[in-house]
Amino acid sequence: MQKRKAKTSKKSASRRFNPVKAKLESINECFEQLRYGLPAKQEEYVEGDRITHSYVKSCFLMIIQRAVDINNAIIEFSGQTPPLQKHHSFRALHQNSTIDRETLDFFLKALDYYERIANPYEELPPSELYDASRELLEYGEAYTHQIERFFLNTSRA
Repeated sequence: MQKRKAKTSKKSASRRFNPVKAKLESINECFEQLRYGLPAKQEEYVEGDRITHSYVKSCFLMIIQRAVDINNAIIEFSGQTPPLQKHHSFRALHQNSTIDRETLDFFLKALDYYERIANPYEELPPSELYDASRELLEYGEAYTHQIERFFLNTSRA
């Protein structure tokens, strides 16, 4: 009898599983990691070691990728096929009023940084990455609030 109860609770848990909620938890964890690893002052970061720079770059890349994953899940949720290019996923969310124009503009700019970080042949000055990472923390919070609001409004409809 106990086994049956456990199976039932697992089934109901899997029905309640929300992939976007899980991705939001993951992106919030990445934001915490970035907050922890990013020095308070730009000079500290610029003069920091390679490990600090690599850590911040990794956090930046993870956050952007998780945001794209969230965007694609929302696009799929609406019955559409996710776009192949990352920037189109942000544009789609703006078009359906999930994110505002300011957030869209920031993430389009952040995608340029993403590409520069991911491309080993392009040099991104530490001061630029520091500033972009600070902005990512600010706009990332706005992004997650807008995504949460979208789901709150969707669940009420």
